Amino acid sequence: MTFEELKEYGQLFYRENYKLDRNLETKVFKINNIKSYQREPNDTGGTTDWTDNLILLYNLLHKLLGSKFSFQLNFKKRTMSIYFAIKKPVTVADLQKQLPLVDVVDIETDEVSSIATIDISKFTTNYGHATQLFERDPYADLNLSDLTNLKDAPAGATDKSEKTTTDDDSPNNDLSLNVETLDTNVDALAELKGLTGLEEAKQQITDMVAIAKMNQLRKDHGLKTPEGISNHMIFTGNPGTGKTTVAKLFATILYQNDIITANKLVLTDRSDLVGHYTGTTADRTKKVIQAALGGVLFIDEAYQLSHPDSPTDFGHEAIDQLIIGMENHREDLIVILAGYTDQMETFLNDNPGLRSRIPNRVHFEDYTTGELTQIILNMINKEQIVTLEHDSYFTEVVTNFINQNNPSGNARWARNIYQAMLQAQARRVAFQPHPTKKDLQTITNSDVDAALMTTPTN
Repeated sequence: MTFEELKEYGQLFYRENYKLDRNLETKVFKINNIKSYQREPNDTGGTTDWTDNLILLYNLLHKLLGSKFSFQLNFKKRTMSIYFAIKKPVTVADLQKQLPLVDVVDIETDEVSSIATIDISKFTTNYGHATQLFERDPYADLNLSDLTNLKDAPAGATDKSEKTTTDDDSPNNDLSLNVETLDTNVDALAELKGLTGLEEAKQQITDMVAIAKMNQLRKDHGLKTPEGISNHMIFTGNPGTGKTTVAKLFATILYQNDIITANKLVLTDRSDLVGHYTGTTADRTKKVIQAALGGVLFIDEAYQLSHPDSPTDFGHEAIDQLIIGMENHREDLIVILAGYTDQMETFLNDNPGLRSRIPNRVHFEDYTTGELTQIILNMINKEQIVTLEHDSYFTEVVTNFINQNNPSGNARWARNIYQAMLQAQARRVAFQPHPTKKDLQTITNSDVDAALMTTPTN
């Protein structure tokens, strides 16, 4: 088997082909007329091409099973059933040799036909092991008849004299996870409610906390809790609308109410989840999930995981592993997927397996002119480093500027204005012979004007 064949073979199993079946139910394909099954309708209104998959499977099995057979994939149970007429005795070992990356469970035979039951749940792991062979020799055919020794051997080691893999050599050593310890000394719920703007988002978050806390109280009293309640969330909104800030407060509230057990929020994105070459993505995603267990996993710009126009993109494997992680760790993991509104909607359309598992949507509206002005004032009041020469002048000129220029960036733009005012003050005061205490503490009207003139609006 060549490496390209291995990749095509893999499309049958490790990508759950969500576009072909929104509910992850079964899909049946017949091999005896491949062309008629070349394209199947998918949930986006287009078609998905299975030709390569069918031909590859046919090439693997037709000498063993005959020229006509069919297979049925059960995406929920992660099994495959192969139906074929009796030509000659076929054993589990025979079929296992032809399908080395999955587990042939049994073969049942009656008077005229046979059905083989195959467990495909370990395919991703076996696929990762098999790609190690490719990494050793990219031009060789892959002999996948026995992966036992490979599973126990370090990747890249062919004999004792060769360099073995160490932690520094690991394909996952570039994980840059930001694991934040939550500030539990604050009243996180009060801080959430005190945030400027975001009224709808704050109410939705508060409702989510209420449901989670209610179920925790039920457990504490030995009462039954509703089944299938999901705490996973999707945050949508433009840059600077407070998605990360709210995620931190949400995680803190959950920890303070004993809803999650770990005092942490793991912040990550595609760069940590998706590997740079075949066989690394599943392991990387598992490590990220493991790091977040007990707490909250926040995946920023989550839509970057999916590239529908590139079916061999490794992001699909990360999504598969993420779904498995959410299913296997319902009690000790909360996942928040965040991103721009339109891109996230497209992402969920391409990955209905995620859509169905994350029913909680929180939209973050852009800040109004008054809210942006108030955010800057809040920064000044909170840090207590400087004061404004005239509050009314600041409010008037900033309001007029926002209305005329419609700056993008929301709270990020507000933060930039605050920093630009400090820069204007420093430019004016730092090299004075004897600056006074008032000089060091005052943002003048001219500092405000200079900040507005020098800060980009997009």
